[in-house]
Amino acid sequence: MIRRGIGAGTVVAQVGDPSALLGLSGPVQATLSFLSILVAGVGLLSWRAGTVDKAVDRAIQGLPLAAVYGIIPFAAVLFISGYVLSQSARVGVASQALAEVLGIAVVAAVATLAALGYLVIGGYATELEGERRLWIGAAVGAGLSALPWLVLPTLPALATWVVVAAIGLGGTTQTWVHGERTVETEARDRA
Repeated sequence: MIRRGIGAGTVVAQVGDPSALLGLSGPVQATLSFLSILVAGVGLLSWRAGTVDKAVDRAIQGLPLAAVYGIIPFAAVLFISGYVLSQSARVGVASQALAEVLGIAVVAAVATLAALGYLVIGGYATELEGERRLWIGAAVGAGLSALPWLVLPTLPALATWVVVAAIGLGGTTQTWVHGERTVETEARDRA
């Protein structure tokens, strides 16, 4: 168990418990947000820079509905993890270890989705000044991800953090939801 002193109270949580993150102070949450978004963003840029570049273009095109579409990946992660946990409990294989592993997987998935969203917003912000610089955009996006945790209480900060990340994810999600996927379009996209 992890014990963290917070003000006059103490939060007791398991290692894989994502809710333990909500009990931390604003500056600690901001630091964790900045570092996780920066590390995941740099990882995404190292692994799929072309995909991130296309995501920035798609975000610009689908801006009015971006937040609505961007919520879909976050909802999918929560739905799938809840479904796996409930089905595991139903068949009798649910355990504390499974819950902890699932909690860590959910945090990692949400951080990766948020990193892409903030990376897209950071990349677009650098483009407003001149040419698009995704590597600098990773730092800009990470900085933007820390702001809600510094200036808002925990729940409004979490909501703001998710909505801003969703705006960055919206264009790509909208393309995925409404896109036509054939062998020809896949081959053309990879060329």
